[in-house]
Amino acid sequence: MHGKSSRLPFRGFALRHLSASHQILVAAVIISAAISGCASVSADKTSAARAAKISVVPSIIDFKSVVVGQKNSQTVKITNSSAESIDLEQLRVSGSGFTLSPAKVPVILPVGAQVSVSVVFAPSSTSGASGSLVISSSDLKAPVTVPLSGSGEKATPALAASPASLNFGSRTLNSSTLQPVTLKNTGNIALSISSVSVAGSTFSISGLAKGTSLSPDQQVEFQVSFHPTVAGNSASTITVGTSSLSTSVKLGVAGSATNPAISSPSSVPSHAVTLNWDSSTSSVAGYHIYRSETSNGPFQRVTSSVVASLNYKDASVQNGGHYYYVVTAVEADGSESIYSNEVAAVIPST
Repeated sequence: MHGKSSRLPFRGFALRHLSASHQILVAAVIISAAISGCASVSADKTSAARAAKISVVPSIIDFKSVVVGQKNSQTVKITNSSAESIDLEQLRVSGSGFTLSPAKVPVILPVGAQVSVSVVFAPSSTSGASGSLVISSSDLKAPVTVPLSGSGEKATPALAASPASLNFGSRTLNSSTLQPVTLKNTGNIALSISSVSVAGSTFSISGLAKGTSLSPDQQVEFQVSFHPTVAGNSASTITVGTSSLSTSVKLGVAGSATNPAISSPSSVPSHAVTLNWDSSTSSVAGYHIYRSETSNGPFQRVTSSVVASLNYKDASVQNGGHYYYVVTAVEADGSESIYSNEVAAVIPST
């Protein structure tokens, strides 16, 4: 019996179309083999072992909120986790707004092999949507279904500056002072800066230029410089525009300037620092000079406009002062390079 029982499942398959008496006889033999413990695998277990299996990650896809008119995609990885090759014959999606990026099917997946497909959700309304990704193969007992869900939301562009205004206080005439401003995309769609302007020449902007792109929640920091050339109060408005907003972001800036104390030329000699540097390796519009009273900054720009030469004379230093300088190269669009190496200058007290 032991030698025959190992072949019985195959004999049972071969004889299933014979007469009823033969079928009964085969069934009886299989039962007897099972009782004796000689059969190693039953017919049902053999079928299960041969059934192809796949793993799908993720098993559920939720796109959450996607702006109407835009799209989002998620990748699905299908892996052959069985002991035999699998013929993936068909992939399809259902549900409003869901599509499947072009996938090369049918495809044969060897044991352990993996294929990736992208499911795309592009809502046409703000309502919720549901659907499914269906993976079909004759090697599977049944198609595998991955639930899909998502919802649309209205496009809401928004841009905010922080702080909302700047006041430089009272500064010495012909000095230069910097303050940082953060511009953040607080909406749910990407924005591109279409214009940046400031009225007058007392205030200037660096680090922000037309064409700057900001994704949702992305921010950029730029510098506002106050360099008064006449005594008294000064005020202006920085305007940042984008085609996605009907109104521009406006930032009020203000400051005042006073004449420095004038000492007798005979009693207090004046001093100046002359800087020289090598030209940039690329074509630039000019250079800006920055100064600090501590090593490594923070630095404040001392030039009110781009310097076209390779030298600069700083005559606004104070007797007995310690100063540190760096230089940046400025491109035609106003963007600046990183700081150069730092140089120091010690001013005599007399």
